[in-house]
Amino acid sequence: MLSIKARQVAAVTSLVGIVVVAVSALHLGELARVALKETKSRGDLLANAIYQRAREVVPDAAEPYTALRDDKGLRSILESAAAYSTNVSYAAIVKPDGTAVAHSFIKLEGLPLAEAADLNVLVDEASAVEQLRAVYSDTTYEISKPLLTGTEGMPSETFGSIRIGVSPLLVRNELKDGLTNALQTAAISLLIALVVSTLLAQWILRPIHVIKSGLSRLGKGELDVRLDLPPGDEFRELGTSFDALTKRLAAEPAPPEYSQRLVALGRLLTGLAHEVKNPLNAMMIHLELLRTKLGRLQTARRPAPALAGHAGPATPVPPSSDPESEVMKHAGVIADEIRRLDQVLQGFLKFARPGEMKREPVAIEGLLEEVARVVDPQAGGAKVELRVEVPPNLPRIEGDSTMLGQALMNLALNAVQAMPTGGTLRLSARNGGRGRVEVVVEDTGIGIAPEHLGRIFDLYFTTRSQGSGIGLSMVYRIVQLHDGDIEVESIPGRGTKFRLRLPVLKEREDEPAREAGLEG
Repeated sequence: MLSIKARQVAAVTSLVGIVVVAVSALHLGELARVALKETKSRGDLLANAIYQRAREVVPDAAEPYTALRDDKGLRSILESAAAYSTNVSYAAIVKPDGTAVAHSFIKLEGLPLAEAADLNVLVDEASAVEQLRAVYSDTTYEISKPLLTGTEGMPSETFGSIRIGVSPLLVRNELKDGLTNALQTAAISLLIALVVSTLLAQWILRPIHVIKSGLSRLGKGELDVRLDLPPGDEFRELGTSFDALTKRLAAEPAPPEYSQRLVALGRLLTGLAHEVKNPLNAMMIHLELLRTKLGRLQTARRPAPALAGHAGPATPVPPSSDPESEVMKHAGVIADEIRRLDQVLQGFLKFARPGEMKREPVAIEGLLEEVARVVDPQAGGAKVELRVEVPPNLPRIEGDSTMLGQALMNLALNAVQAMPTGGTLRLSARNGGRGRVEVVVEDTGIGIAPEHLGRIFDLYFTTRSQGSGIGLSMVYRIVQLHDGDIEVESIPGRGTKFRLRLPVLKEREDEPAREAGLEG
């Protein structure tokens, strides 16, 4: 099933394609009409020239048909018929019974000439579609003009007709250039439509990613969620409705703070991890003892070197049939797996209990500048421009500066690694309102695939071959320990933005009273 972006691109491209095809068809129809009209004008000009010459020959001739056939001037006009227009295929004078009296092809004189479709009707009465269809058919058309006897002012009668044949094949050749230009225009238009519709789809779908991220955070219990939607009546109304929902949920009785619950849970998980780690250590110790004893046993079983004058050495046991060697190999596999399990457990311990928090006032500006100072050498090597943007008089937050620095450092290093060909890393902060400071780590790197976006904070989840899957989980854990929240927005190929919202430092209500008591 196609995604919304793919369907939007396909719809816009198809619409442009339909319009281009329709305009091209109208353009070709107009070219066909003009070509047919020009052909008719040239055919009429040729018919009039033959008519005028025939009027000069017939009155003085005893045998008018013979005179018409033998007249050199008329013969010259008939033989040069193609000079009037490349679309003219023949010119002839015929009797009322259809027999050719004089023809541009002498061999056809005296033979009946079949009637063809009337070009005047095609030009004057047919629609553009019918004209275009006629051009691409094999039908031959004619321009006919009657020959009359008598002079001006005297009764006259028809004694023959002039017929000019026109080939649609020659008209068709004139449309080839127009058709080529139309196809080139259609191809360029479709390419432009594809590019524009792709960019338009990314711009339109960005609010959907923001809404999805906000709903995901709301579903995790983060009640202080704000949608960073673009301006506009539709989006403003949606953002207002979402804010009203979060306020209503925040007004309900809240459970204990995240930090309290997470600290208690961390202690429980730490105790459980230690209970698992102790047996692992014992297993590793006894496994090493077993491997040592097996090594000594193998040494003791090796045959002593033969003395001079004695029989040769005993035939050694092939390694494949040595049971101690097989046991040593399996013991090595067990040891490797125990070490791997121990590494996983160490990562889990770091995530479950990253350390004892030391709550103190923290200035975000100094924290970001320290992160930038440490990251700057690696950023410079990767051709990444580093920017720190912090407004003056930004409220301080209450938290552990070491933990917060670790979280921001992790995000900044990940951002540099996501820009292998260079880019911009922006570390910024601002007053987020509602007693929060908003910290943003934004890059212009490769972005995160939509199918991975919902799992990046999962423990042990990673898309890198050498990744541990612990870094972003630790970031999420540290933010939760500080009663904050974190969200991520990413567009593949354009970059990723992490937004952390941390509570500002609250002034204690008993501080003024305590200071007054000391002064008294």
